[in-house]
Amino acid sequence: MYFPKSQIKPNLYTSGNEFALESDPTTSYVGFYYEISTGEVFTGKTPQDSGNLSLIPIIREGDKFGSLSSESPIPLPFINPVFYKPTPSSILPKERFLPSYNSTKPTENDYDLGEYQRYFCKKNNELIYLEIDKDTFKKLKNKDPKIASDLYTPISTPWTITGAPQSVFNTNKSIITLIERNQKWYGFTNYFQDKFSEYYLEE
Repeated sequence: MYFPKSQIKPNLYTSGNEFALESDPTTSYVGFYYEISTGEVFTGKTPQDSGNLSLIPIIREGDKFGSLSSESPIPLPFINPVFYKPTPSSILPKERFLPSYNSTKPTENDYDLGEYQRYFCKKNNELIYLEIDKDTFKKLKNKDPKIASDLYTPISTPWTITGAPQSVFNTNKSIITLIERNQKWYGFTNYFQDKFSEYYLEE
């Protein structure tokens, strides 16, 4: 996955007891690593190094659970290490639910108007995008306690569905590109796989 240079901290180094390979969490990692804007860390000086592997933090005994720091506030021997990578299932109450894919289709009235609203959300700590319905959008927007609104950011956007084919394509692509730039939703344009005429109906 591509990240702009401004989103990467390269050439970092650890002498051990900070990270372990996600694929082998029993062994402390020593060497160069880089960090991306989501907080994730990988082996190698930069993403251009071959064979980059995902790293997870080592939590010392006595550290606050979930802390990404490898230094304990109270000097303690390095014993009983815990390898912890936060996941939605480990931090969300069971009664809350995660948004799921649910696209909104245009109606006959929408075609009469020439456009309609589509709804999307982004996972806050990852470049993961999802199309959602209006009800899920409203729950996230209003921070409904029944949904993981702290983990996802919602957005709505107009979507042109009638008119000259090339104009429809260009209009929708321009709007999505603008959202990507203004919201810093890197890669959001790629989510559409160049289908900017989706749901288009020739007049």
